[in-house]
Amino acid sequence: MDPTPHILPSALLLLAAFFIGCLVGYLLKRMFGPSRRAEPVAQPDQSQTPVAPERPDLGDPALGLLNEPIGGQPDDLKKIKGIGPKLESVLHHNGVYHFSQIAAWNAKSIAMMNARLSFKGRIEREKWVSQAKALAKAASRE
Repeated sequence: MDPTPHILPSALLLLAAFFIGCLVGYLLKRMFGPSRRAEPVAQPDQSQTPVAPERPDLGDPALGLLNEPIGGQPDDLKKIKGIGPKLESVLHHNGVYHFSQIAAWNAKSIAMMNARLSFKGRIEREKWVSQAKALAKAASRE
């Protein structure tokens, strides 16, 4: 029995399956993927003096944002795993100074902060809220 007569139909079926898979993947990405493409961020010109960015409107009470830290001293947000010095300054710029603020976030607040800071799920992934609750509880005991 000669196997060669089945080679061409089998190859065509594999090729068709490949293209159908590519089409389905493309359509799923369009439907469920990110709604916008990432735009390249322009690097600031180092020759100019740095200008402090304009502070965003902190008017959303659901996030519990503050214009300045309570008691004049912010908590060390870097104690939360996943927050470094740069991210801490971004959070301060956006009105988040204390563990108690992050600990009070619910799913809606997290979604709003994700959108505000373009984190795309980082808050949930790194469990900031549970870490902040533990740190706020420890700070209240002191």
